[in-house]
Amino acid sequence: MYQRFLNPMGSKLEATQGSATVGGHLEEQLKMKKLFVVAGVAVASMAAAQEAPFSAPDNLGIRLGYVLPIDSNLRDVSKSFIGAGLDFPVHLRLLPEGETIVSVDWIGKSGSGDHGNIFPFMISQRFYAKSEAGALRNYGFIGGGVALIDVASSNAVLAFRAGYGVELGANLYGEATFLYTDSSAGVHGTSVGFYLGYRF
Repeated sequence: MYQRFLNPMGSKLEATQGSATVGGHLEEQLKMKKLFVVAGVAVASMAAAQEAPFSAPDNLGIRLGYVLPIDSNLRDVSKSFIGAGLDFPVHLRLLPEGETIVSVDWIGKSGSGDHGNIFPFMISQRFYAKSEAGALRNYGFIGGGVALIDVASSNAVLAFRAGYGVELGANLYGEATFLYTDSSAGVHGTSVGFYLGYRF
């Protein structure tokens, strides 16, 4: 009788432990995949940078802007954010007619270092519209990479971006950017940013 009572309980305990083990393995696999993506972006960025001597005024670009969160949980942190970024054009063509851009951004509610920061690391392709020689150009861009989200907790998640840009002068440019990220503790970094930039 005691054996009958203990065996079902033991089976339930083993099943629970087995489920926890499987869940742990799945979580570890997801973390490993994210680490591989981060490593891939870093390696591609370094390889591209080594092959790419920059030529003014199409080298380093600096952006500063205003970011509006789309995700409701991110809006609970702040209704608007500061955005800043660096753009590095590299001589590594991934798609026909595309110009490869490696970008590093910071999106934050303040510069105090408190929770509420997003750091996207992206590789994008920029496509210029056809225009007359010497005319200011406009372009679209799309890319992907990872974002470090430091809001409810700190995690690296997959991220994608797309947007539209306009040259405002020989060095000035403006961009509107849509950013989507996976969830980090229930918070997505999904947002729209409006930037003014300067290419050196």
